Amino acid sequence: MDGNGPANPTRADEVSAHQEQIRKLVGAMMTLTGLSATGLARAAGLTPSTVNRIMHRAVRHTLSQSTMLALMTETFLRLKNKPIQSIDQTALADLAPAIAVYELGMLEHAPDIAEVIRTAKAVGKGKFAAPLAPEQDSVSDLPVLIGSSQGIDVLAGDFSKAPLKTQRPPFLIGDAKGFAILMPDETMTPRFDVGDMLYVSPARSLEGTKIDVVLERRGGGFVVGGLAAITANAVRLALLSPKTKDSYERDKIRGIYRIVGVQRLGG
Repeated sequence: MDGNGPANPTRADEVSAHQEQIRKLVGAMMTLTGLSATGLARAAGLTPSTVNRIMHRAVRHTLSQSTMLALMTETFLRLKNKPIQSIDQTALADLAPAIAVYELGMLEHAPDIAEVIRTAKAVGKGKFAAPLAPEQDSVSDLPVLIGSSQGIDVLAGDFSKAPLKTQRPPFLIGDAKGFAILMPDETMTPRFDVGDMLYVSPARSLEGTKIDVVLERRGGGFVVGGLAAITANAVRLALLSPKTKDSYERDKIRGIYRIVGVQRLGG
């Protein structure tokens, strides 16, 4: 059945899992640079509270892509002249999943860090560190969809026509049908902004209140909204901008999948 899965975590658990992923990435950058969260933020030209808040308090948001890009770039600038033997391999391996997301942006800001980025990617692939288990390696790339994506069948695990890929976050490891989608429009502002990357798990239950979902149309295309109601004949999604509720006929829907995390584009 659509959205059924083995687990029924609360929304707070899901946000916490995403926050822990960010904490792990920032912690790896702190280890690699030898800086505190405050020092790393200042070195990257950020307000320290931006990073400290997510490292020390339970929050419902995460760091924006621009913030993560600044932190990643500063980290690799500090690593570029260090020999591989002097770099903490565990921390570098922990950071490797974020490289696929931020590599192009980092190189635009600092082209001279290309070599250390290649080294870090090699660590992530197991060249200098222990390789991933086969079952993890087989799903290391996460397909990224857009609202108009065609030729996708999530329930069948067919993402061969996904337009983009990114590194699979830790909380979707082992979820072979998990995917990401770029928020296509302003209908969920301010919860999600246009271009935010939403992480989605078809394995997660749709039970609970105030959950956000991605609806897959049988004819192709995806819709994002808050799950308002499911009946035998229709699914109702609540939108925020403007505040409305849209209904979709069940026989025209292939699946309904729970959003379990978000990577903000800005803010």
